[in-house]
Amino acid sequence: MITFPLSLTASWQRGNTVTTLSQQEQNWLLEPNSLTAKLKRHGRDFSVQVLSEKRFNLSPQQQQLLDCHLSEGINREVLLWCNGEPMVYAQSWLPVTQNMQQQKLLELGDKPLGDVIFQHPELKRTEIEIARFDCHHAVQQLIEQPAQSIKPLWARRSVFSLAHSRFLVCEVFLPKAFIYQ
Repeated sequence: MITFPLSLTASWQRGNTVTTLSQQEQNWLLEPNSLTAKLKRHGRDFSVQVLSEKRFNLSPQQQQLLDCHLSEGINREVLLWCNGEPMVYAQSWLPVTQNMQQQKLLELGDKPLGDVIFQHPELKRTEIEIARFDCHHAVQQLIEQPAQSIKPLWARRSVFSLAHSRFLVCEVFLPKAFIYQ
C-alpha cells in the first residue's frame, strides 16, 4: 500500500559535483529548462496523472529549503506519462500563503506544472541537486515491474521562485524514462 506523500529523503548532491553520470544522464538530470517540454519533444501522448494533492505540515528541512517560516504547504504528486509509460514521478511542495499567483499554481488539475511556470520570464531556479534511490525505495511501488528488473532510479530537485512564492520540485526518473535508454 502506497502512502502519500512519498518520502524523498536521500543523499542529495549538487548536480555539477557528481562525476559518475553518463552524458545521457547529465542531459536529463541537469536540464535547466522545462522537463515537461523535453518529455513532449522525446515522446508522444504526454499526459499527467495526479496521484495526490493535499495540505501537509512542512518539515523543518522543507522550510529550510524553501527559506520560509510557514508551517503549512500543499504537496502535489503526479506521474508524467509518455508513449503509454510512466516516465517521471514528480512531487512539488508549495507553502500556503494568500498570494493570488500562488493560487493559480494550486489549481492545476491534470495540467503539468512545467507548462505554467516556464511561461514566466521572472522564474528563478536554484542549483539542481541529484540523488539516486535504491531498489527498495518506496517510489519503486508506483510502477508494476518484475522484481528482477527493479533498478536504482535517478532523481533531481530544485527550488523555484515565482511572484514572491518559492516551491520545491522533485522529479524521479522511472525505469522506462528516456534517461536510461
